[in-house]
Amino acid sequence: MQYNIDIKGEFADIFKKIRAILLSYPQIKEIKNAKQTSYSDAYGMVVMLRGRADKFVVAFGRGAKMQNKYPILQGSGKIVRHLYFKSIDEVDEVLLRAMIEESFILGMEAFELKELRKML
Repeated sequence: MQYNIDIKGEFADIFKKIRAILLSYPQIKEIKNAKQTSYSDAYGMVVMLRGRADKFVVAFGRGAKMQNKYPILQGSGKIVRHLYFKSIDEVDEVLLRAMIEESFILGMEAFELKELRKML
């Protein structure tokens, strides 16, 4: 399981700090699977974490919709965008919290829009 690798690996300090930030939100659920540790709320995936050989990856499940507001996000896929960290000093808790909370809002908005469409 990726969780077991990340909790003890080269980027364990980064993983533990970001994990603590995520778990400080009562609506977050942690899902440990083979390739990543995922964090979701009632509206879907918020963040996925995974260590790589040369960096730690934080993938935002709604990142594509956040990229204009947070241009530090990287990637070109249809949905997910990434942040990369090489040291604990690069982790900006205030910025991460803002991005996590933006992801919550986007999830709620998508849910509400879907519900409204059902009524039309």
